[in-house]
Amino acid sequence: MFQPTIRRGAQAVVAQCVIALSVVFLSVLAWLRAEKVADDRGSDSSEKAFMVILAIALGGAVSAAAIAFVASKTSLFQ
Repeated sequence: MFQPTIRRGAQAVVAQCVIALSVVFLSVLAWLRAEKVADDRGSDSSEKAFMVILAIALGGAVSAAAIAFVASKTSLFQ
């Protein structure tokens, strides 16, 4: 009887190719499905307002920290 003589390394390469192609296929399928969203829960205006307020607060905190850092470093050289 004929036995296939594929080495384990070749089997691993084939398995990795199959997995990679599956991941690519599922990613494309998910991307295509996202084009036709049936439920848009992110359009609530209160959620958008909260995100804007959060972004402004976070930006202010980062700016204040950056200014304090620069001020502390420049005070070392005076």
